[in-house]
Amino acid sequence: MATAAHTSTHPLVERKPLTAEMIAGIGGLVFLVTVIIQNIISMATLPANDASAATILQFANDRAWVVDLFVVTFVCGYTGLFLFAAGLVGRVEHQSDRARLWGRLGRSSVGVIATFFGLVTMIEVVLVAARATLANDASLTVLIWSLHNAIFTINLLAIGGALLGLSRAAALGGLLPRWLSIATIIGAVALALATAPAVAQVHGSPLLGLGLLGFLSWALFIAVVSVRLLRTGSMERESMTDVH
Repeated sequence: MATAAHTSTHPLVERKPLTAEMIAGIGGLVFLVTVIIQNIISMATLPANDASAATILQFANDRAWVVDLFVVTFVCGYTGLFLFAAGLVGRVEHQSDRARLWGRLGRSSVGVIATFFGLVTMIEVVLVAARATLANDASLTVLIWSLHNAIFTINLLAIGGALLGLSRAAALGGLLPRWLSIATIIGAVALALATAPAVAQVHGSPLLGLGLLGFLSWALFIAVVSVRLLRTGSMERESMTDVH
């Protein structure tokens, strides 16, 4: 006996893609996680700003794995930061000329941050790669470490610019609560002030504490806006028409 062939009548539902806001939010959280990891390891392992050549070389010999980890977190983290900044600015820049202006300041500052931190990471790589040669030249070792610290210090100003620009753009776009909007301005000013005594900072200065205050504002801003971008993007994704 012949039987009728049965075919499935279940509709095929197309999977909805991630929205630009969701990608930006994920990127921001990836950056935040990597930068927190970097800072914890840095505080635990890196020599002090005024470290001697012997201490610097001991780090290069005993903790080369730290530099390898910094390279990985740099690549992953700054890819995330680029996505975060692009997604945030892309969402708010059409809302007003002011949002566009602040957004451009933030995005350009992010590029400077990535460049300077890339240089900092490259110097750490050189310290490890050339440790045998540097063992015979204490003065050169200290000079390279001073260059490392100087670039790191000047980069605080770029972080302040990114914090100020992106937070103003986010506030104008309705993505930032008022209390955090004020905190980000304070954080940006703190980062600029921490950069001012650059020569003293090379060998360590109490004003680095202001840099820590600014960094906490930066991290909080990234966290809050990333979550809001994810929520906004998720709601827009759910509102997309199902394709059957």
